[in-house]
Amino acid sequence: MLETPFKTMDLACCKVLLIMTLLSVLQVRSNTVSPSKHPGLEVLATASHYWPLDSVAGIYGLSDQIGNRTGHVNGTNINIVEGMVNKGIYLNGDNGATFLHFGNYKDSCISDPALCGPEGITFSFFWKNHEVESRFAIASGGKVVSSGFSVYSNPHGGYVEFYTRGDSRTWKAHIKLPGPYWTHVLFTWTQTDGLMVYINGTFSIGDPTGNVSYNYGDPYADLVIGTGNTGSYGHYATGAFDEFVIWERALSPLDIRLYYKAAIGEKVMSTFPTDASIKVSTGTDSMRTTERSHPVSTKLVDKVHDPMQLDASDFLQSLSFNLPNKTIHQDIANNLTQSLLRSVDEVITSSDWKENDEWSPVVSGLVETVDKVMEHMASRLKSSGDSVAPLSIGGMSSVADYSLMKIPQNYNMPNYRFPTQGKSYISVPGVALSMQSQTTIVGLFYHKMHNYYNKISPLQTSINEAVDFKDYKIQMASHLISLKVEPSPALSLNLSAEPLIRIVLTHQLSKEQQLQALNQSNKVFLYCAFLDYSSKEGVWSNEGCVRADGNLSFSVCLCNHLTNFAILMQVVPLELSKAHEVALSAISYIGCSISIFCLAITLVTFAVLSSVSTIRNQRYHIHANLAFAILVAQILLLISFRFSPGTLPCKIMAVLLHFFFLCAFAWMLVEGLHLYSMVVKVFGSEGSKHFYYYAIGWGSPLVICVVSMTSSLSSYGETGNCWLSLKNGAIWAFVAPALFVIMVNIGILIAVTRIISRISAENYKVHRDANSVKLTTKAVAVLLPILGISWIFGVLAVNDHSLLFQYLFAVFNSLQGFFIFLFHCLLNSEVRAAFKHKTKVWTLTSSSIRNINVKPFNSDVMNGNKGGVTPTKMNTWDKSTNSANRIDLSAV
Repeated sequence: MLETPFKTMDLACCKVLLIMTLLSVLQVRSNTVSPSKHPGLEVLATASHYWPLDSVAGIYGLSDQIGNRTGHVNGTNINIVEGMVNKGIYLNGDNGATFLHFGNYKDSCISDPALCGPEGITFSFFWKNHEVESRFAIASGGKVVSSGFSVYSNPHGGYVEFYTRGDSRTWKAHIKLPGPYWTHVLFTWTQTDGLMVYINGTFSIGDPTGNVSYNYGDPYADLVIGTGNTGSYGHYATGAFDEFVIWERALSPLDIRLYYKAAIGEKVMSTFPTDASIKVSTGTDSMRTTERSHPVSTKLVDKVHDPMQLDASDFLQSLSFNLPNKTIHQDIANNLTQSLLRSVDEVITSSDWKENDEWSPVVSGLVETVDKVMEHMASRLKSSGDSVAPLSIGGMSSVADYSLMKIPQNYNMPNYRFPTQGKSYISVPGVALSMQSQTTIVGLFYHKMHNYYNKISPLQTSINEAVDFKDYKIQMASHLISLKVEPSPALSLNLSAEPLIRIVLTHQLSKEQQLQALNQSNKVFLYCAFLDYSSKEGVWSNEGCVRADGNLSFSVCLCNHLTNFAILMQVVPLELSKAHEVALSAISYIGCSISIFCLAITLVTFAVLSSVSTIRNQRYHIHANLAFAILVAQILLLISFRFSPGTLPCKIMAVLLHFFFLCAFAWMLVEGLHLYSMVVKVFGSEGSKHFYYYAIGWGSPLVICVVSMTSSLSSYGETGNCWLSLKNGAIWAFVAPALFVIMVNIGILIAVTRIISRISAENYKVHRDANSVKLTTKAVAVLLPILGISWIFGVLAVNDHSLLFQYLFAVFNSLQGFFIFLFHCLLNSEVRAAFKHKTKVWTLTSSSIRNINVKPFNSDVMNGNKGGVTPTKMNTWDKSTNSANRIDLSAV
């Protein structure tokens, strides 16, 4: 709940401080800018009340150096100690009622925050805590029955509380209790943002909403340090305090940081503008302006109120910050460059920017700032007399390789390339370099910046082609390279004519990006793009650039301008044309309908013929279970098309589809294992295997579904259709078992086919039967439907380039039930013979001819049944060893 606003605030603050740090590098190193007042002192100058706590008149007086409110010390157990800033006051609450009293502030913003108005209020002090018992550090108003605030500690930690009884609210934040060392505690409060607490200049925690409380008025309006404020006082604190400051407005994160830096004596860039230096007074509409060296533009004033809008160009244009205007020796320029890039590296490596795409605008501003500083240094490189040779410095760092050149007038340069070595470079043709005046060239090849542009919204770019696919993010696919030439080279406005800038960039793709690009179900768009700062923000654009050559490994770009360049990649999933979608849907509907009808006939046939011994064996029971699983799965599939994703019926349908399709695959596996046991390696009796077959066929899918639902129920029936989600990996709860079954059954099919081929070859030797190939082909055709091998087309049908496999997959799998009926019922010799036998029995029975000896069916003879006697129904599982241990190719 609190993360978003505070995260945004930290982002803006870091952005501002980052640019400030980079600019200060040159100020400190070059030693050309005169020192001025610390910007944190400007913040302090805007305070409403300031007690240094190091100037105690007669040990009992407290002087307010800004607000002219004199306080006093209550008690005698105090000491002047070494403070954070000069001196501080140590209170020993264990030896008497000792505390600091700063006066009564009844009906003021200090005692009743509800009176502060929209500007809010800020309290700041340094605290060195020497206890863990329940004591008050600072308070105004009673903790329970008064408006005001309090900072207190107990064995559970430290707390900051605000009470606005007028609107019946209480704000509370839990802070880590300071130890016996100086800790800066600052907290702000406004009606809109609530309570925000900063520890040592950095945001720690807050309470933006508060809770309901009761209104007791404002009976205790004294401002005190070292005790609770309930009229009688008490809970005296033991600890040291220093620099107590109150602002009758809420400081910005930037002002807080700068004040803290000033208080601890840490230097920052003195010309940096603060909210304090441009803040409108809380009491009047006039501008309160503190002393500062450089004016700030009205545009920047407007933007400071929204720090997220601050960028490098605003600072560079609005600040009268002068980078060194005198010439710089090459060695000094090189040292400055190394320092600058080292500072950049320290900032980006100590951040989590790679995990947070909100930092992309900060990185863009950072790149522009570095480029501008480098351009300035190149222009100030010191020439050596009348030398006609170019001045140049270059080097490498973990952030970027760099090159700065200053070329004299009329110098003959056929062309320029940066970097001079490597596969990625920018080339400027010599004819574009006029050399009619002194020319400066700055090149930067960034090593890390591409890591921070992983999810660029197409709508935030000026790339028209990318906007057409606005739902698919853009990623940087190469290093960022920059080249600036001043004066600008004369280039052709026509991208099909010379001269043009040539940019060659090798692609830097992560493993995930490579998989996306190589997936033929995706279409990859590669853009030659640059950061366009004409709108004061770094916006990616491809205007004036064209990708002339390349593949997934590199790109060649031609452009008619110079700036920062990179290759951007956008991956868009391919979609079938409407005609193919309709055709595949029609095939699926028709095929599934035919299969459902055929599977129903198959199950009825097996049920009717179940009294015939040849149909009673395990093989046909496995066929029946497989047919039932496929029948239910396909019925559910047709019904699921009627439900909308995200609804409860759709979610239930997705779970049932998952279970029954897994059951279908499980029984395909059982078909394969049973076939293997009959043909390849005979083992066990049929009675010993039926339990394992049912455990595999119905039990294992149930276990997988239960585990999948337990871990990721939200992945069922949410997007696209009533099926498993393709985004979070839940689909593997179906794909992994299915692939396992397909691979096992392919192995079994190969083994069985080899045996059939060997038997056929032996028959050819003995009987000269030339139909061995035909027999093997028939066997494969018969076994394919029950083993599910046709699902391999689903693996191959992953993209539009394999449209044939999509049609094959739709035909074979929607008609799987039809093929099972065709090969294992209609064309099966055993089933046909059993049906004929059953028909004879029905005919004789219906004719009431009961005394005629009917020639027994051959299978009854095999099983010892007497002629003329209808076989009794045996156990569901036929335990005949003849059935179990022979090589059974009767289906062929």
